[in-house]
Amino acid sequence: MAVQIQGPNLFEFVHEDMKITYSPGGFDAEPWLSYSGPMGKHRFAGDEIKASESARGLEVSVVLDRVSHLRTFTLTVFVPELKLEDSDEHPFRTVGIHETHRRNITGGRGAAVSSEPLEFDAVARLIELRAAQTSQLL
Repeated sequence: MAVQIQGPNLFEFVHEDMKITYSPGGFDAEPWLSYSGPMGKHRFAGDEIKASESARGLEVSVVLDRVSHLRTFTLTVFVPELKLEDSDEHPFRTVGIHETHRRNITGGRGAAVSSEPLEFDAVARLIELRAAQTSQLL
């Protein structure tokens, strides 16, 4: 029997009371990310998600909240490149960053940035995507 190696298409991350689910999309589907945690419940899709390759793997970032132009809360999760060998899921650990950017209201020097490192227990899954079936009238 041949070993089938495929990449996962669904990732779940848990850190304390925070849960994140991410799908990179594929097959005409756009990427999406859901967040539930201290910053509330949010769902992001398409261009609301910034994904870029780095030395750690894929960096996936979303803006959780923007308080006018003065403060922005950003979440970044590092998604390692994984292959699933004859399995539909693979547990792993990864890291992320919760950043707060505060801008100076007077327009003076610089912005204050604070970062909170996050450690996630995670699971990568391969789920079967099926096209929606439509009924036809004859």
